[in-house]
Parts: sequence; C-alpha cells; structure tokens
Amino acid sequence: MPKTGAEEISLQQLRALAAVAESGSFTLAAESLQLTQPAISHLIKRMELELGQPLVVRGRRIRMTNAGEMMVDTAVRALRLIDESVEACRSQSQLREGRVVLAVGHLTAGALLPPLLSRFSQQHPSLATELLDSTAEQMISRILSQEADLGFGSDIGQKHSELATEPLFTERMSLFVRDDHPLAQRVMIDARHLDGLPFIHVNPDANIWRSVSRQLSSVANVYPRVVHHVSMLSTAFGLIQSGAGVALLPRYVEVLMPGNLRAVAVTRPTLEYPVVAVRLAKHPLNPAAMAFLAMARQHMKPPRIARP
Repeated sequence: MPKTGAEEISLQQLRALAAVAESGSFTLAAESLQLTQPAISHLIKRMELELGQPLVVRGRRIRMTNAGEMMVDTAVRALRLIDESVEACRSQSQLREGRVVLAVGHLTAGALLPPLLSRFSQQHPSLATELLDSTAEQMISRILSQEADLGFGSDIGQKHSELATEPLFTERMSLFVRDDHPLAQRVMIDARHLDGLPFIHVNPDANIWRSVSRQLSSVANVYPRVVHHVSMLSTAFGLIQSGAGVALLPRYVEVLMPGNLRAVAVTRPTLEYPVVAVRLAKHPLNPAAMAFLAMARQHMKPPRIARP
C-alpha cells in the first residue's frame, strides 16, 4: 500500500519546525531539541521538499511562510496530543494511574476480597479499583462484555472458550447449620448425613454445584433436597438462622458467619471448592489489572478463624 504525503512527514520534522517557529532560530531550536544546527536545517529542508514549497523565510530573523504557519499550528496541536497520550500510557504502565474493575462471585467478594483490596490500595494508592458483586453468570457476562477486567470466584467450567481461568487455591466445603441443629456439635460428618436435609442453594448457576452433586450421588448416594435458591450469602445465613435449612459452602466464608451458626466439615467424599481468576483469553490486561492479578496470585488465601 503506497504511503500518503502525511506518512512522509516524521514527528522529528514536526518537532524541529515547531522549535524553529517558537525560538526564531535554527541554533536555539537545535539546543532545545539536543540536536546540531545542521541537523535541524536538514529536517526542515527535507520537509519542504516533501511538501513542495518553503516553510521558513531564512534571514537574520527566521519567519514562517503561510504554509509554514499552517504546518506549525498543526504540529503544535498534534505533538501536544501525542505527548499527552504517551505520558498517559507511561503513567499507566508505571502504575502511577489506572483503574481495574473486578467482577467477583458473592462468596469470594465478602470473604476474600476486602483484605486483598486493602493491601492493593496501600501498595498502589494512585490506582482505582471497582468491585462488582456478581453471580456466576453475571461474572462471565461482565468479563465477556469487557465491563470488568478480571473475575474471581468458583470454577466456571470449560463451556466458554473465550475465557481463560487460572486456579488460585482450593478450599474444602463445610455444612453450615444453626447452633441448635443435631449436627452442630459434630466436628466432621460423613456425606451420608446430608441425605434428606433441607438445603439452601447459594448461587445455583455456579458450575461447582454440578460437580458437588455428582460426587454426593456417586460416592454417598445422596441427592440434596433444595428448598431455597438464593444469590447472596447474607440471605443464606439469614435462612439458616431462621431454621429454614442448611447450606454447603466453602469453609472460608466462616469469617462472615453469624455467631449462632456452626460449620461442620464434610468427608467421604471430601467436597472441594476451587477459586479461580477469570479473564478474556485473547485480550491483554491493562497494567493495573495485571498488578491486581499478580497480588491475587500471591495473597488471595482462605482466611482462618481461631476455634474455641
């Protein structure tokens, strides 16, 4: 594809012309751009040849021709925009400014993100973060639409080829019950004890529940009886407190658990809840999002509370 006339004009030529117009001198222009006076003269001359007319009236005092004044005006405006854009990109890459939007599953958002966001803010005070509480489907949708840069939550499975997932850690699941429930005083129970219990299903769209259901049916011959489907952890806890049912949840949400609930470990089978980072597979992250993901890899760990 042949070059246009504009493509023949370099940024260096535009800077040279603007410097000559501002200083009224080839020598002073050379000093401001840290070039030699012959180099400035050569850049201007080559530009005049490419445009087919003189831009500078040479003499004791340098003046611009009409064409030169037009090119200087264009050069000043173009160089300002280019310099501002270059500085903005450098500022972002050096983490002096930027923004990361996070779509996070409800369980992960409440229990794992607050300490991570606090650490990130302390380390990068000039970067902005936005947290979008999301169901599993909302998290996927927000990343696909680029409303969010990163997602964090349970494993989303393999059905979205446009997305890339990165495992961060795996947490064991526990049965959350009210403290007067018959199982509340147990430290650990076999999965067979789950048979017939009224379950509160949190974020039912999440892929993890298909895996949990398969394990319970194949290993323990248990088919959970779901009485409530909810999206928010706070709703699930409220229903458990009211005696409406029990819930299988990752152990890390214990830090948010009301005082009159108990978390009982489940075994045979041991149920696991994988936490992953999600992003667009073929779209590069901005520097702020890259920095947040790096911190999540290092510091997103399940919190532990002291047991009495």
